[in-house]
Amino acid sequence: MHVNSRYYLKKIGIAILTIVICSVLTFVLFRLMPGDVFDVRARDVAVQRGIDFNEAKKLVVQMYNYDPNEPILEQMWRYYSALFRGNLGTSMTNSSITVNEIVAYYMPWTLFLVSIALLLSYFLGIWLGSLMAWRRKSIISSLIAGYSTIVNAIPPALVPTLVLSIFAFGLRWFPIQGAYSMDVTPGFNGPFIIDVLWHAALPIFAYTTTQINGWVMNMKGSSISVMAEDYVTAAYARGLSDKTIRNKYVKKNALIPLYTTLAISFGAMLGGATYMEGPFVYPGIGSQLGKALGNRDFSVAQGLLLITTTATVMSSLLVDLILPKLDPRIKVVSNDL
Repeated sequence: MHVNSRYYLKKIGIAILTIVICSVLTFVLFRLMPGDVFDVRARDVAVQRGIDFNEAKKLVVQMYNYDPNEPILEQMWRYYSALFRGNLGTSMTNSSITVNEIVAYYMPWTLFLVSIALLLSYFLGIWLGSLMAWRRKSIISSLIAGYSTIVNAIPPALVPTLVLSIFAFGLRWFPIQGAYSMDVTPGFNGPFIIDVLWHAALPIFAYTTTQINGWVMNMKGSSISVMAEDYVTAAYARGLSDKTIRNKYVKKNALIPLYTTLAISFGAMLGGATYMEGPFVYPGIGSQLGKALGNRDFSVAQGLLLITTTATVMSSLLVDLILPKLDPRIKVVSNDL
């Protein structure tokens, strides 16, 4: 088999294996968690329908496709049989809602926040990082470095609370919670779009604040490294302008390592949606994951974790597959196999 084909098959295989291992570990760990939500739900059904507790337990087994008294391997077979049919399960706190429906409704809101925040932090970060590398002894560079130091000292989980305290509770410039106001009509119309952006402003700002420092430092370090290369020195010797060298030689090559981080950051930000969306009560998968964990609804929690894990692994796989195409200096050789 061709070396390139073996390389790509290996990367895809590792990605699939990683998802499977994470899924199995999550499956087992959730069933070891304290608190028996199954019995609680069975008691609720028994009271609501006026039936015997044992009959209610049988009914709940059918409703949720889960029996805690089954051996773990049988539970696993039942779960993965449904999963391979595209069924992520049913909420254990509300049997009328499936995990698929939760993902379909809440995932777009999370993708909306993460995508905008990632792009904002990325473009601002590479611009500021490039500026710091190019003007290392300027006042602007010192100000950016000071800002980065302050932001880096703040725990990311604390940023949403600070942002809410200042701009929502203090200045009252933005709404405290939600994705849009109740008095607007959802749809592709001006008032709704403006209202959605208004509600999303603080979560996006909090997301961007926690991410931008990494881009600034990475871009600065990468740019300084490229500026020390021989081909940059040769470009100066040829009499090329600073602008040409900065954009066509330094910035272009300094960005290549950051492409890897860009894809991985997308998956990481999805995984960090819980602590970002929770304080804003934003209707994304992060807030739903936090709610599911609090309610011991492991059907929902397990499904959402599977989605975020898959997104993170797929982001990393995408980098492995396209980076050799983006950077001709990276060669796929048999030693990597």
